[in-house]
Amino acid sequence: MAYEFSNTKAFSQENGDLVTAMKEYAHGNFGGRSKEECEILIDKAFASAIEAKSGFTMPTENSKNYKTAVKAYCSNPMVAYFANEVTNNLIDAVLPTIMDESTLRFIAETKYADFGDTIKFDLESNALLHVSKADYRRRRINAQKTFDSTITMTGENHMITVADNLFNILIGSAHIARDVMRASLSMQNAMLVEAYAEFEGAMSKLSSPLKVTNFNEKDAITLAETVTAYNQGRKAVFMGTPVALKSILPTNSNYRYLLDDAYVKLGALNQFNGYDVIPMAQVADPYASTPYALKLDNTKVYVVSPASDKILKIGVFGGTISGAINPQDSANTEASQTLQKGWETAIATNSIAGVIDLQG
Repeated sequence: MAYEFSNTKAFSQENGDLVTAMKEYAHGNFGGRSKEECEILIDKAFASAIEAKSGFTMPTENSKNYKTAVKAYCSNPMVAYFANEVTNNLIDAVLPTIMDESTLRFIAETKYADFGDTIKFDLESNALLHVSKADYRRRRINAQKTFDSTITMTGENHMITVADNLFNILIGSAHIARDVMRASLSMQNAMLVEAYAEFEGAMSKLSSPLKVTNFNEKDAITLAETVTAYNQGRKAVFMGTPVALKSILPTNSNYRYLLDDAYVKLGALNQFNGYDVIPMAQVADPYASTPYALKLDNTKVYVVSPASDKILKIGVFGGTISGAINPQDSANTEASQTLQKGWETAIATNSIAGVIDLQG
């Protein structure tokens, strides 16, 4: 089950239907309704939650000068404040679930904490003790001890500023569900880009025997055996983008692929010489200098043990907080909302991993 922030738990007690509907919407579960029908139902529940929290009743559609009244309603500081709070809680309900579903889970451990807390990852020693021969009459041999370690995270703040859409949502020309998903997916993407940058940076520093240049079946199997053996028998897997995994193939020239083979159906093998092959979903990198850039390297295949200590550690801190910019400041009539979220990523592990550089 995905983590729930304390603010989301408290919010769910009063607005359980809204939170449930938003989670189902995030996973494409519309309960027999169309997507648009679900969005309208979420909009209505969103408006009701604002009314309940702010103590101010929204104008009805048959009221005089309805849209002007709604515009004034949105300008009420209490309404704007609680609209942001409801939105923040919906984002916090969705974000942990979509993070848990990404392929990052095979190489990263994610922990959550509330504001003001720290997150600690305990790393047990993975080293084996040296076994030496000793005479039965010898009283003492050299004692050995392994040491554990701990890393502590306090989080780094991240911000997104978006145009406030409250008026359009309340009059039915926009939908809060879409805004929540856009913000949640943007945060998820930023987390993935940072995490994969840390991971790829660490993998690029590996050298032989944990790095193999060009694909060779024998060398690839040897690397998988090495990673498995030094991760205390926790079996390794091959991971990479669908493009990279095209190279993970038997080198026997007599091998043939039939129409019902996994390679033909999936575009890559799902097992290679007894080791699982896991595709990594490619990630958009909107922060790159080139348009439509992708984050994951299509020329690298990684060898990791998902059952051992994860290579990456991610700490996510507190619920989302936001503040609205006064639309009357500096004669600026566009209201804006700034969302803030704290997280931190680091390479910290007692495991080993390997990489196959397909381009040498």
